[in-house]
Amino acid sequence: MLLTLRTRLTSLVTTAIGLGIVVAGIATQPVMSLFCGSISTTSAWILSLGAFYYGHGVGLGGYLIGGALACALCGVAGSPLYLVKSLLGPKQPEPQVKMAKVKEAPVKPKKGLVATTLRAITRTFFRLIFLVLGILDTIIQTSFLDKKKRGATKEDRNWFWNKLYEKDEDYYEYEEVYGGEVQNDHQDELWIFCNGIMNDVDDAKRACKKVTEMFGRPCKLLHNPTDGILLDLLECLMGKTGLFRLGCTGPRKLLRNKLGMEMKKDCYKKIVLVAHSQGTIISGNVIADFNDGIEDKEKYTVEEREVIKKNMSKLEVYIFAGAAHYMSGKYVSHLECLSNRGDVVAVLGHIFPRILNFLWRNTWGNGIIYDHCKDHVETSNWGHSFIPHYLAPMEKGCFSGSKLATDYWLKNPQKKNESETSPLISK
Repeated sequence: MLLTLRTRLTSLVTTAIGLGIVVAGIATQPVMSLFCGSISTTSAWILSLGAFYYGHGVGLGGYLIGGALACALCGVAGSPLYLVKSLLGPKQPEPQVKMAKVKEAPVKPKKGLVATTLRAITRTFFRLIFLVLGILDTIIQTSFLDKKKRGATKEDRNWFWNKLYEKDEDYYEYEEVYGGEVQNDHQDELWIFCNGIMNDVDDAKRACKKVTEMFGRPCKLLHNPTDGILLDLLECLMGKTGLFRLGCTGPRKLLRNKLGMEMKKDCYKKIVLVAHSQGTIISGNVIADFNDGIEDKEKYTVEEREVIKKNMSKLEVYIFAGAAHYMSGKYVSHLECLSNRGDVVAVLGHIFPRILNFLWRNTWGNGIIYDHCKDHVETSNWGHSFIPHYLAPMEKGCFSGSKLATDYWLKNPQKKNESETSPLISK
């Protein structure tokens, strides 16, 4: 009896320690660092899972679920300290943008909470039905699974997938983003932002304004609309893995067309694409489309491939919290991937352990590929949100090796934090 009690107490203590590590934000600077310094993410995961497994052996398996949820929460929402500050601290000011001419935006009537909730429930319900029926119909129509195709067109997809992909994606010009004519001191540059999941138009426009405030360039918006957390995640899964070759979503097609059109314009010497979260999946697939065009000798002539290659040489790409399965800077002018070590979304993409690549393959049998890129990983940062967890830390000196910080940021860094560049990721 004494031995059993001692075992249970030991298990409780070790599990509590493991839970503390996970709650600290995927263990980049966990509670244990107070005693033994900062420990790596991998080591913390081993300690955490070991403690949970030990606890599970004596009937404390509930800690495993609780710890996993806490880990995911901190990896997306930020560290516990950040959450406390965000709740109790002052509200963050709106980004300041220099305007040449301001026009009054039309006042939109706000929908009530009940109406908004009912609309979200109804929309999600029907989209889930379309998803199930689309998968079943695709399985029956086996000819649809053409391995040579990276993304099915509207004509290739069945009716259910087309209904599922009917979204309100749009490409917003400067005046639509900023509500007037914005001051632009860099007429020969074009900046485009592609947002992540759970972002309505106002959220995405706020991110564009923050980019302008920090880097002094107005930003056009490729809006990736949200359908709620569940369907957004399903879209990420399909876009990331090429599930049933259904990667050609509306935002991907729109970005590919708009980017291809903008790159042809002689007035732009440089085009900068900034993407976050799901936007990195969309951007990675678009880059793959252009790369395929350059390398496809059967579909394109030598002259056409050279034109695509020349246009791609204008492109700079900056990926935040990279969730993409494929991201290649082979033909672009510059590619950077910026991630927080404690960002659970980036762990599924950009900073996924390459030793485990055989476990995480897309429908072409390829593991995660990030090549010809410069990696900036903040080892002691956590959280996934674009402004508070990436741009705000950059203002305090994080990601100091990034070209965004050294060449574009309007203010000098107040302090320099060490960024990790992994040779296992870049080539």
